Parts: sequence; C-alpha cells; structure tokens
Amino acid sequence: MDDTVLAHVIDRLKKTPIHTDPYPHFFVTEIFPAEFYAELLNHLLEVSYLQNWPKIPNNAPDMYQERWILGLTDENLARLPFAHCIFWKGIKEALSSSLWQNALLDHFDPYLKQRFKGAYAKDQFFTSMELIHDETNYSIGPHTDHPAKVITLLFYLPKSKDLSHLGTSVYRPKVSTFTCEGLSHYPHDQFEKLSTAAFIPNSLFGFVKTNNSFHGVEPIQDLGIERNLMNFFLQLKHL
Repeated sequence: MDDTVLAHVIDRLKKTPIHTDPYPHFFVTEIFPAEFYAELLNHLLEVSYLQNWPKIPNNAPDMYQERWILGLTDENLARLPFAHCIFWKGIKEALSSSLWQNALLDHFDPYLKQRFKGAYAKDQFFTSMELIHDETNYSIGPHTDHPAKVITLLFYLPKSKDLSHLGTSVYRPKVSTFTCEGLSHYPHDQFEKLSTAAFIPNSLFGFVKTNNSFHGVEPIQDLGIERNLMNFFLQLKHL
C-alpha cells in the first residue's frame, strides 16, 4: 500500500460527513482506488489461515462462533505465504503510520474532545488490525466496543453487491437512558435498528466509541455466505 493509495484513503475520509445520531459514525464508498481494491481481493486469505473466534465473555451465543479472525501482527504475518505477507504488511504499515492516525484524529477531533473532556495527547494511542471471515448463522448483538477502543473502522471486502444486506447496523436502546461502557453484548430485541451500512465492495463503516455506540450484525440466514472484512482500531495505550 503505497503513499498514493494512502492519500486516496485520507482524501475519501476527509470528504465524508459524520452523522451524530445516535453517535458519531460515517459510511463511505470507493475507499480504495479501484485497481488497489482488485489487488486486495486477490490477496484475501483462505479460512485455513484464520482462527475460530473464541467466545467472548458474558454468555456469548454459539452463533458468534461462525467467525474466523487473524490479527495482523508481525508474528501472524510471518506465517503467511510470502506474497500475502508482503501485501498485508504494507497495509498494516500504512494504517499504522502517523499520517493516517493524524488524519483520523483531525477528522474526529470534536468528538474525541467530548470523550476526553478537552485536549488529548496523540501519543496515547496505538493501532491494531484484523482480518475477519464470517459465515452463515453468524450474528453479533448490539454492543459499544471495549473501553480501550477510540475509533473503529470496518473495511468491507466483498466481491459483489450481492451481500449488501449483511452490513453492520446502528442501534438505539429501547430504554433511552441505557448506556454501556463496552464489556457486554445484548439481545437484538432490546434495541431499535436505525440503519445498516450496506455491505458492498470497497466501502468503509466507522464510528467513534462512546457509551452509546451500539452496533452489531443481524443473524446471517443466507446459505454459503462468505463475509470478509478488515477491522481497524485506534486504541488507548493505557486505560
């Protein structure tokens, strides 16, 4: 992922409006140049390189097990075939750069100041990324993300628009005063679904973590589904 591609991603981010109801979030298409996205699809990993997602705390249902994941750590990248290692390492380095991190912080600055009650230090954050593969019966209940997370980005990586209905949804609790620090997941029926970010090629859904940033995925009932994405997190070094 060279500087030209990163510049394109930053430009797309800067031109994307942020919706604030019920929390700061956005959705953008054509996040990568078309040629780069085609190359990315050619470097998607077979499931055999990923690990089945362990059950999360608080009585997570079995449907969460239809998820496979690979953290883009140096150790995991070293186990990949050489061409895939080099490709994903390039993405990791670009999205770990100060250029990208500063672009994110600048774009979301007003909302981060709300969370941190004023000024915050740019060196208090670090980045992490993971490749995700979901299959039929996967679902994840509304949750706000771990308290250490600051900005969450979901890069959607499908090959066509056929799975557009399988995007991440934005929820509002039916009890209007209900909030969560981020350590639990909840049943869908306790929430009102406000919108769903279409799961279409080369798109990105992102949000600022708050105590009401409830998001999740409705149960995937389609047969033979392969739902691929890359999660990116800007996180606090110390909580």
